[in-house]
Amino acid sequence: MIGEIIESRTAEFVAEAVRYDQVPAYGSFVRVSDGELRVYGIVSGAYTGSLDGMSKAKAFFKSIHELKMEQPQIFELLRTEFSCVVVGYAQDGRYHPYYPPIHLSLHLPVEKADDDEVLLISQHLGFLEKTLNSPAGNGEELTAAAIRMAARFHPDPREYIVRVGRELLKMLNYDTQRLKAILERVDIA
Repeated sequence: MIGEIIESRTAEFVAEAVRYDQVPAYGSFVRVSDGELRVYGIVSGAYTGSLDGMSKAKAFFKSIHELKMEQPQIFELLRTEFSCVVVGYAQDGRYHPYYPPIHLSLHLPVEKADDDEVLLISQHLGFLEKTLNSPAGNGEELTAAAIRMAARFHPDPREYIVRVGRELLKMLNYDTQRLKAILERVDIA
């Protein structure tokens, strides 16, 4: 478990990380199980702040190591939340690349999606529309991050990126400048 749902909507959810300093990577794939329903999301942002949500952290102008040695209690007063865009769900052994019939309940555990799940989700290119139109912020940045994450799980990452690029071009109404802006951020080796 990497987090627990604290807000839920049809198209997105917010989770509190188990530890303030361990949050899934931007653009990574996660899953939430609710009985027979397994909902998949892509991490679209994160926030770290005070536990009470009202106070601001104070700068001490020391290294993290020094702070942990001198004032370890301040780290107990921090929390991290991360938001996720819902990209699909699985039920009865079948993946559906669209929103689930119900939104997720609060307090469900959030886990990293395993390699096979990322491969399955990313084969269905519908996730691109959801990342492009993410309510959390810059859709182009999120789309590039998700493509970077997904490409690593495909046998031929370059071929996958070409396939994604073709689909994105259609979604972007043949706006080659936006496509270029996204694909320039997909810098896999």
